[in-house]
Amino acid sequence: MARPNSHRMRQIKRALADRDGAGCFYCGLPFPALIGATVDHLIPQSVLPGWALMNLVLACRPCNDAKADQLPQVFLRTAGRAPVLRRPPCLAAAVAALAAGVARVELRRPSTTPVTAAVR
Repeated sequence: MARPNSHRMRQIKRALADRDGAGCFYCGLPFPALIGATVDHLIPQSVLPGWALMNLVLACRPCNDAKADQLPQVFLRTAGRAPVLRRPPCLAAAVAALAAGVARVELRRPSTTPVTAAVR
């Protein structure tokens, strides 16, 4: 993807700040300038590859590093943090849709036991 301060990354950060506000998605720390913000994949790239804006959020460096490749629910629970309730409803719907998509992918994994067809 783009370098941290490339034109494309600045566009992504501005779009995320316009959508969610210019603060860390996880701890709420405000960013006086977006150059201090990092872009985090809400659902890790190892689970949901790509750079779709609906899967990206702004995060401070400590939260982004601590979250690593965890799902946000796991990170917030282990960090002892409750989600900030000021999130727009459209973002909550996007996260729910992503989670449902991940759940469907998990269900499609082949089972370890062979399936035999019944012969009539």
